[in-house]
Amino acid sequence: MSGKYPTTFYRVSLKAIIRNEVGEVLVVKENGSNWSLPGGGIDHEETVHQALVRELYEEALIEKDFTETLLDTAIMYVTSKEAWLLWLVYKIDIKDFSYGVGQDADEVAFVNPTIFKDSPHKSEQLVYDFTSKHK
Repeated sequence: MSGKYPTTFYRVSLKAIIRNEVGEVLVVKENGSNWSLPGGGIDHEETVHQALVRELYEEALIEKDFTETLLDTAIMYVTSKEAWLLWLVYKIDIKDFSYGVGQDADEVAFVNPTIFKDSPHKSEQLVYDFTSKHK
C-alpha cells in the first residue's frame, strides 16, 4: 500500500454545476491549482446536501438554499493526493444568490466552459466535459 489511503478506497468528492442566466459555469481555484467545479470531499456522517452546503460556502460563500440532482460521475487517480478520487457531479438549482471567494478558494468566477475544451489540465477538461454533456 502506498499513499495516504489504501488502493481499494476512493476519496468521494462532490462537485457542483451552477450556471448563471447566460449559461456560464461557476468555477474555483484552490491552493494555486487550476480551475475546477466547486465542491470537495464528503465528511463522515454528512448527507450529500450537507456536504454541498458546506463546500459551496467554504469555497464560494454561497449561503442560499438550493436543490441538487446527480448528473454524472468520474474516477481518477490524483498524484498530488496519492489517492483514487470519485467525483459525484451535481446540477445545483439555485436562484438569485451571491457568491465570493471563500476561505478554501483563491479565485471564484463564472466562465464560459468552452474555454476549457483544449485545456491540458484534467480538472478544467472535466469542467468542459460535464457541462457540455449536461446543458
